[in-house]
Amino acid sequence: MLTRRKFIIMVGGVSLAGLVGCSGEEEQVAVACEPRPFRDDDECAVCGMFVAGFSGPKAQACLQDGRLLVFCSTSDLFVWLLQPDSVPQLRQAYVHDMGATDWEQPSDDALIPADTAVYVTEQPLMGGMGPTLASFGSEEAARHFMAEHEGRLLAYEEIDVQVLNELARRHIEHSM
Repeated sequence: MLTRRKFIIMVGGVSLAGLVGCSGEEEQVAVACEPRPFRDDDECAVCGMFVAGFSGPKAQACLQDGRLLVFCSTSDLFVWLLQPDSVPQLRQAYVHDMGATDWEQPSDDALIPADTAVYVTEQPLMGGMGPTLASFGSEEAARHFMAEHEGRLLAYEEIDVQVLNELARRHIEHSM
């Protein structure tokens, strides 16, 4: 089934391929695309909140033009990713592997590609913006987490507006 996310990725990929094909004789410069340690002055690209000091998984997105966006939570990364103009800009996104780091102080050494991670939603632990998607480098680590905290397992491609709306609803309930 062709989901909205797959359609956006497909259209973005075709558009990007067209741009690359139009490059003519110009030499393409490779831009580094690696996650970096979070800094005290990093502000979330979605909400503007300072990223450092909050618990839970955070995220980064390398863009085609070499810029790096940072996000205070995996939820905010997906809010950005689900915008139609974001996918064509994305080169690679990274999230914390919560199976390899502490929830309260995630290590910058535990950043993994977001599109290979598995996610747990409907779990009770809070991230920088409240309820968030817990990200893991393996399904085994995610299931171990779920045995302790419950939740529902999702692949990267399964995270859509409905999942984010449910997180927002839980945030409102948690705040009351």
